[in-house]
Amino acid sequence: MWLWGTLAWGVVTVAAVALHHRFRRTIDRFEDEVRGFMLRFETELATAHPDVEFLGMLPDRFACLLRIDGQETPVGLHEAHRHAQAFPDAFSRMVARLLNDVREVGLDHVDDIDFATAAPMLLPQVRNRQWLQEQGCFGDSGLAYTALGDDLATVYVLDGGSCMVFVCRAHLQRWRKTVAEVHNLAIANLRRLGDAGLEQAAARGETVRLHSGDGFDAARVLLLADSPGLLVAIPDRDTLWVGPEQAQDLAQLMATTEAIAETAAHPVSSSLYRLKDGRLESVPGQG
Repeated sequence: MWLWGTLAWGVVTVAAVALHHRFRRTIDRFEDEVRGFMLRFETELATAHPDVEFLGMLPDRFACLLRIDGQETPVGLHEAHRHAQAFPDAFSRMVARLLNDVREVGLDHVDDIDFATAAPMLLPQVRNRQWLQEQGCFGDSGLAYTALGDDLATVYVLDGGSCMVFVCRAHLQRWRKTVAEVHNLAIANLRRLGDAGLEQAAARGETVRLHSGDGFDAARVLLLADSPGLLVAIPDRDTLWVGPEQAQDLAQLMATTEAIAETAAHPVSSSLYRLKDGRLESVPGQG
């Protein structure tokens, strides 16, 4: 039984690595000219627009996923590629104009979203504190969050299907809501989304591995606030491992968690945790 658990966790490792490389592999189907365009596009973003994060190519279409002003949004590249072919010397201006158009037309703005519209789309995500610091923690643009442990936090998103908007303090001010109110609503929405049998299995003392790819597997640990004494691994936003501490090979679990986190598309933590009083406490002896 222990061997089967190790093999199953290994399958999760392979799946996480495959997910990480999926976007990069999709570009291989393009011709050399298009690959050259994409390399130039990524380089322009990195050098001239470091606040915009290139998250990868989308499968089955000529489009990429960008994080702009804290929002993950798909951006089609057909027109940009044609413009680059016709006016190669205007590449930098074209990219700047594309990003400006996305900001003005393609992004949701605080003033555009009322609470009645936002409420059913609110969902939580678990992120590490370093990621939170990199996104900005100050002023109205700072992300709303709830501490989950010394190095982890729960943030909140509006999941619109094709794009994802992170909830910031300006949203709370517009909605006249507290972080606690948004947190409770996000947890309720997550529970309605389904837990893939997580709570029942955890109550029976079984090991559970989630990797559905819906973007909220790691966040499902928040549904276990009333189930203390569990070991938890959340190496990636889309990966969750939960199980009893008894008879576990901690060294193996730690090594596997670190391996997944190192190659994760959306890394959360390479640490192993114990669930206690609704918080995640790092297991000593790691690193």
